[in-house]
Amino acid sequence: MTTKKMWVWMLLALFTLVGEWYGRCDGCLEEERIGLLEIKSLIDPDGFSLRYWVDSKEDISDCCEWGRIKCDNTTRRVIELNLFGVRPVKSLGGWVLNASLFLPFKELQSLDLSLNGIAFCYANQGWFNVYVVIIILLSEYYTVRLH
Repeated sequence: MTTKKMWVWMLLALFTLVGEWYGRCDGCLEEERIGLLEIKSLIDPDGFSLRYWVDSKEDISDCCEWGRIKCDNTTRRVIELNLFGVRPVKSLGGWVLNASLFLPFKELQSLDLSLNGIAFCYANQGWFNVYVVIIILLSEYYTVRLH
């Protein structure tokens, strides 16, 4: 292999490594971060249980670093979302859940909505079908794996 070809391959490898490193430093995807903040505004309007989910660049803007969330190490997509008991049921009453809130989470594998006072669930679009709605309603009492 000539020296010129070797340098081209070395530069290509360097750019690949830098691109991989840079992509991981960005944190979670913006659409998922916005989706999480929307869920927070509906499920925890006082911001008590999910106070570390913030919409500020000065604070932790990487939602993969927020509590109750686990992201895939490679894709940086949310794969686990634990919302166990975060909704103040006594003050807010029953929750009519709109399943489309979870549409931004394309790789979601585990969703825990137990003890949030889910009274009903709308599943009007996206990948949420009747089976998933039943699972979500059962999740009031059980942790659910979405495999």
